[in-house]
Amino acid sequence: MLDGRLRRAQVKRLRERAIRYADNGWPVAPLAVPSVDPYLAAEVVRTGAEAAVVWREYPWDIALIAERFEVMELPPEYGALLNHQLKTTCPTAIAPTHRRWWFFLEPGSVVPEQVLAAGGVLHRHWVPAPGTRLDSAGRIRWLVHPYQTRWQAYRRQDPIDAVLSLNAGNPRGG
Repeated sequence: MLDGRLRRAQVKRLRERAIRYADNGWPVAPLAVPSVDPYLAAEVVRTGAEAAVVWREYPWDIALIAERFEVMELPPEYGALLNHQLKTTCPTAIAPTHRRWWFFLEPGSVVPEQVLAAGGVLHRHWVPAPGTRLDSAGRIRWLVHPYQTRWQAYRRQDPIDAVLSLNAGNPRGG
């Protein structure tokens, strides 16, 4: 009995989150999270009504589809500093296991080679939505939720260049 109630509550929470993302212009997709390599389990959903149908019965995790943004993932030595400079102007999440910081930016905001040189990754397809638990990263969580930025990805300004340029001339591993 308790398992059934917990499952229904979980389905409801995930459905509400998926609807909220889609209703605010952030496309989502059902995310299957096996023990290794999460993957998209179905097509991209762009409206709250579609999300309500997809998440009605099954507690899929949520993938955020990077159509309106890119996600710059940085190691802690850069992520913490950049987060301090951006404050609440950029949707930001953190994956606690390796303290990786995720910054949601307008497409084309950063030079991919600069991100790579800083030990980062630029995600241009999809990322697991905060709230998702991954074996490799722990439970991802929002530090700056998109509603705090009116559901807008960060529009490029100087702090990204300032932080990533700290790595210039000192590439990782060299």
